[in-house]
Amino acid sequence: MSSDNQLADALRALAGHGGQGTVPAAADVRRRGDARRRRRRTASVSLAALAVAALGAGVALAGSGGRPHPVPIGPAGPTSGPVASPWPDPTSPGPDRTSPAPERTSSGPERTSSGPTGGTSAPPTGSSGPPAGPPGGDPVLSGQRQVTVVRVAASAGGVSLLDGGRLAEVDGDEGRQLFVFAPLGDTYQIRAAEPGPDGADTCWEVRSSGSEPLRIEAAGCARDEPRQRFTVVRDGSAYAISSQSAYLQFSPTWGLILEEAGDATVTTRFRLVDNGSAPG
Repeated sequence: MSSDNQLADALRALAGHGGQGTVPAAADVRRRGDARRRRRRTASVSLAALAVAALGAGVALAGSGGRPHPVPIGPAGPTSGPVASPWPDPTSPGPDRTSPAPERTSSGPERTSSGPTGGTSAPPTGSSGPPAGPPGGDPVLSGQRQVTVVRVAASAGGVSLLDGGRLAEVDGDEGRQLFVFAPLGDTYQIRAAEPGPDGADTCWEVRSSGSEPLRIEAAGCARDEPRQRFTVVRDGSAYAISSQSAYLQFSPTWGLILEEAGDATVTTRFRLVDNGSAPG
């Protein structure tokens, strides 16, 4: 008897002994067992295939792993140079704190003048202060030119030494109207370009006459006479003439007089008009 028949007989006897149900044939039992084994095998193969696939994916990921290379991102437009980092470079040695600072060789452009250059400036019109001194380099004050003296505010005429000897303002050609301003240090001696009737040189000289204002009259030239020394200060294109703080001014009552600077403001200026070389 085969083993299958024996198994079937044993199962039927067991079922009959138990008094319930039927036992399937041995062939059915074997078929079902084979089916279960095939399903298990199929499941095992599938699981193995999945494991192999997972292992391959892991190996691929491991092979592509590592630090990715960053993609540089630059500005949208062109740049004119490298952008400085706000943080110091740790590899840079930094400034040398032991070396001395460079020597400062110049503090700026050298100032050679504290103000404009030129001749002695004159007090402004209306000033009552004394003049500072004669201007330098003026041809009409060189003693080599003969000039006419004309009051700036006068409509006509000029200054003249009259035959009577007094300095006055005239509209005609009377008297002597050409003068030479000869330098004497920081003052001037003013003489008539033409000699007097006796052939001697005639100069301006300050005179007083009692209660009348100071005036100028003709006198023989004397270099050491203080009353013949005049200060001439240029004010633009005109000149102020004075003698020891007394300025030559025009008075409607007295004509040309000398007034102290403290008694009246200086309002009279004169033009010195060049008339050629002075006679020798």
